Amino acid sequence: MSLNDTELINFLVSISNNVNRYFPTTIFLIGTIGNILNILTLSQRRLRQIPCVFFFLISSICSLISIDFGLITRVLSGFVVDPTYTIGWFCKFRTFVVFSTRAMVFWLIVMATIDRWLSSSIQTSFRQKSSMKNAYRATIFVIFLSMIVYGQLLYCYDANLINAPFKCYAKNYSRQLLADLTFVCFTTIVPILVMLVFGLLTILNIRQSQRRVLQMSITNSQTSVINELQIQTRKNDRSLLRMILVQVFLLGSLTLPQAIQRLYAVLIDSSSQSKLQSTIDMFIYNIVLLLTYLASAMQFYIFTLTGGTLFRQALFDLIKSFFNIKYLCQK
Repeated sequence: MSLNDTELINFLVSISNNVNRYFPTTIFLIGTIGNILNILTLSQRRLRQIPCVFFFLISSICSLISIDFGLITRVLSGFVVDPTYTIGWFCKFRTFVVFSTRAMVFWLIVMATIDRWLSSSIQTSFRQKSSMKNAYRATIFVIFLSMIVYGQLLYCYDANLINAPFKCYAKNYSRQLLADLTFVCFTTIVPILVMLVFGLLTILNIRQSQRRVLQMSITNSQTSVINELQIQTRKNDRSLLRMILVQVFLLGSLTLPQAIQRLYAVLIDSSSQSKLQSTIDMFIYNIVLLLTYLASAMQFYIFTLTGGTLFRQALFDLIKSFFNIKYLCQK
């Protein structure tokens, strides 16, 4: 290995340590504050009774857990004091929690997208399936399925590993292959594809509904009068759809790089790599991993920008109630 290679390796290692030391802290603060505000806003009675919003609420809780469990250890690793490196049970538990809750976030957004498709259908039987009862069932199913799928990590991962990229890592290649393929397929590729399909189907439903209203208006030779409640309902539906579509786009943009990186790691023979190539791969992994955490941290800010009056009014009510309580406590 040449002197230039050694200098480049030291440079990349230094950058990786600084990235792990400072960027996770920023994402942790942004994500924790944002998800807590999301939970408080979406848990208001008039919002949480909407199936789509209920999925958003539970996904925010899962995002908060994923960020807190995942990023605290990332920050500590920048100071080389990560407890997952030395404590076996903590390594297993932390990995299981982070991966399973991240999968829950994706599949809950999938359920929200399916709910929007059902509620926008012109068929009454489909619209009736968009209910809180089905939302509860779908949420329980997603939680248990994610825990079952990632239960393997409690066995596959361990601490104090020597010939591995991290000290908290899969015990051998076959177990790492299984974990990586599970992440790529179950957590990333499949849910994003399902989101895209049902997002497009929802848009088609809305267009069909608009054409149907126009045809009815022409047939009756009069302009249909839509009451204020129907107008507000349509505005809320458009806001929810916009929230979903923007979130799907950002989830795909910020998490697909890690899926591609893990596929690359699966396909290559790491044992034949030079130290420089291994360092470059590790540097890229650190960057794309932080992008995945950033995706979990952005929900509140996405909803604030795209949620229209539905979300912003609920947030305003939350802030107003906080100041009212503070004022009463001071009296």
